[in-house]
Amino acid sequence: MIIAAILILVAIIVVWNTIRLIIYTARDEISVMKLVGASNTYVRGPFVVSGIMYGIVSGLLTLVLMAVFAYWSDTIILRLVGVDVAANFELVVNILSNYFVRNFAQIFVIIMAGGVILGGVSSYVAARRYLRV
Repeated sequence: MIIAAILILVAIIVVWNTIRLIIYTARDEISVMKLVGASNTYVRGPFVVSGIMYGIVSGLLTLVLMAVFAYWSDTIILRLVGVDVAANFELVVNILSNYFVRNFAQIFVIIMAGGVILGGVSSYVAARRYLRV
């Protein structure tokens, strides 16, 4: 649980800093839009949408990597433990991949919702700094 919490914290910090960097490069456009009279919502909109898009892409990439890991992990784990894969493969056949397939809908919703919420909220909050002209 501690390692998971540390990894979640690192992921949040990386996403936050990446979006802040993107917004920092567009600070001149933001200041011009604010001087012309654009509302905060109008200025923040494209950044929130791009944060959501990053969340969707990263969620899909995570699902693909998880599927590949779930498919190949049983054989690798058996080899690491020392079980002869060819002789005793019937003992443990695709435990992780079967779990992944059976619970794919729940895993999909959790990962995609987490990515979209993390990307959208962090870009919304990060844009706040540059909205003051």
